[in-house]
Amino acid sequence: MEKLKYSELHPLKPNLINEQLLTKDEFINKFNNFQWVELLKLQLSAKELYGSPSLNIENEKGDGIAVSIVGNLHEYEFYVCYKRPTTYKKSKWFGLVTYDFYDKDFCSVIPGQTKEDAFEAFMLFYEKDYEKIEEKWG
Repeated sequence: MEKLKYSELHPLKPNLINEQLLTKDEFINKFNNFQWVELLKLQLSAKELYGSPSLNIENEKGDGIAVSIVGNLHEYEFYVCYKRPTTYKKSKWFGLVTYDFYDKDFCSVIPGQTKEDAFEAFMLFYEKDYEKIEEKWG
């Protein structure tokens, strides 16, 4: 079973922590035990903040899923970020010239997601179902 690079971001810690390789089952355990709301509470009361509580996984190519919780304790949501290379159209000179632009670190950031959506994104990434990920979070 493939192991993916895993890391966490805590609002009061300046660096990513727990960078390691995890199997799907190990990740499920980490996801289920991650203190989303408790860390959000810490974030909301912090004087010095390093980021929203987040979990991240990445494959060997650097593609990955990152999920963050944002909002307040009574009304919060999750952001699902899908990082992968892509080519898209860009324009310059006031739209007179369009060209294909390759972005090796393109990241879709989709707000308004639930914890269940976040879990689904991670599981699809472990299963390498990039087509479904692209449909929902691309």
